Amino acid sequence: MLLSIIAVLVVLSPIVIIHEFGHYIACRLTGIRVNEFSFGFGKILWHKKVGDTDYQIRAIPFGGFVEPAGPMFHPDDAPEPPKPYEFAAKKWYAKFFMVVNGALFNYLLAAIIFGVLIYIKGMPETDPVKLPATVGTIAKGYPAEKLDLKEGDVIRLINGEEIATWQDLTQAMAQRKGDVTLTYERDGKALTATVKDSDFKADSPTVLGVTVAPTFKPVSIWEAAGLGFYQCYYWTKFSLASLAQSFTKKKAPELAGPIGIVNVIHQSVHRSLFDFIFLIAMLSLAVGMFNLFPIPILDGGYALVYLWEGLTKKLPTEKMLNHAANVVLCM
Repeated sequence: MLLSIIAVLVVLSPIVIIHEFGHYIACRLTGIRVNEFSFGFGKILWHKKVGDTDYQIRAIPFGGFVEPAGPMFHPDDAPEPPKPYEFAAKKWYAKFFMVVNGALFNYLLAAIIFGVLIYIKGMPETDPVKLPATVGTIAKGYPAEKLDLKEGDVIRLINGEEIATWQDLTQAMAQRKGDVTLTYERDGKALTATVKDSDFKADSPTVLGVTVAPTFKPVSIWEAAGLGFYQCYYWTKFSLASLAQSFTKKKAPELAGPIGIVNVIHQSVHRSLFDFIFLIAMLSLAVGMFNLFPIPILDGGYALVYLWEGLTKKLPTEKMLNHAANVVLCM
């Protein structure tokens, strides 16, 4: 239990810190004064004021905030114009940059983690011509389940035909007629097993029921960096497509709540360090993507307001914003 609690803190803390740091950096770059930069909520455990900013650590380490000077919106009938260092005084593009930069920093964190993991472990090989015929997993209900095949076994012959790659294996199985005799290598020893024709499924007569063991190819640091950003693109595209499919099929989208996320973290910490770090990247990406949704109260909702300001040269009225918020609450 203690390990799971520590794991949750280790996973969520960098995601929250990097998100708020993105907002903070944008404020600094655009000349917006930051009143408070807090990690966590609740009672202040530690704080130090440097310049105009009060840096804080609070008791509840799930969240955080950056408080820019001045209100988010400055009413036209206000007695005084906003001060130059206040948020509302800035151009629409500066305000837009400030609200989206937290999510962009989440994407940057995810891309860096993906890139580092790929550089350390390598990129999975997907070309069947380059993949050795090494057994990964055995599928239940298929002929291979009746054999003594194990993960790591290397298939060398099928019915006397030499097998060098995964493509050779799939081609040999596609051409099979009758029983299939496998010769495979385990710990330097050659073993033989036979699958009877009657063991194959009628609807998949060429499927043995083994998956290929993953093979990773080394990549340069620059390739890894590019692949890290590509992973962000791929998983964002996949997530949005899955979400759209859920709505078109009128199914509730599969979004994990706080308990579900804790369970996922709990499972990953008991698998491997690689899976655990990969999960940090995936959750950081998810937080960044979710915050960019054009929904009131989210960063994406504010970004849409400032885009409107840039296009129309004026902010939407308070009545329009309230209507938008009510529509979201009723969904």
